Amino acid sequence: MWFGMDVNIRKYRSSDRPAVIECMERFGDYFVPLDPMRRTRRMPGYGEWSTDKMLEEVEKNQGVVFVVEDKDGIVGFIAGVMPEQSRESLLECVPSRVGRVIELYLEEEYRGKGIGTRLMGMMEEYFRQNKCDVSKVEVFAPNVKAHKFYRELGYQDRDIDMAKML
Repeated sequence: MWFGMDVNIRKYRSSDRPAVIECMERFGDYFVPLDPMRRTRRMPGYGEWSTDKMLEEVEKNQGVVFVVEDKDGIVGFIAGVMPEQSRESLLECVPSRVGRVIELYLEEEYRGKGIGTRLMGMMEEYFRQNKCDVSKVEVFAPNVKAHKFYRELGYQDRDIDMAKML
């Protein structure tokens, strides 16, 4: 599917792995300066490790990855999974089929153009087609732009993980 800015959104192929690794490296670089506690870093090998972890989770949990490409290559991606509800969760929560967005990245020049919204819409449709009744996404608290983006799409704060330096 081609969208504004001459980009195409399609399912991930194994040949996309090197480009996704490069995007993941830049994704890691994006987070480092956001962290006011200075606990975030991106070490060599981060892109490959995090890409492999994402792909394993997608394969294990009935997930999907969509990539965004322009004429020069991949400029972003989204990954989502549908893990089985755990016994603990069933004891604490209403039985649900939950879809979880585990990664969403777009190169900076592609942000604010509606592409992220389209990616989220495609992922939510994938979840709906697979009988999910809830879609979740985690956001790093200092990433206020992402938090605002998800709120604008109707996501609500649910769990808050807090930290204190000792």
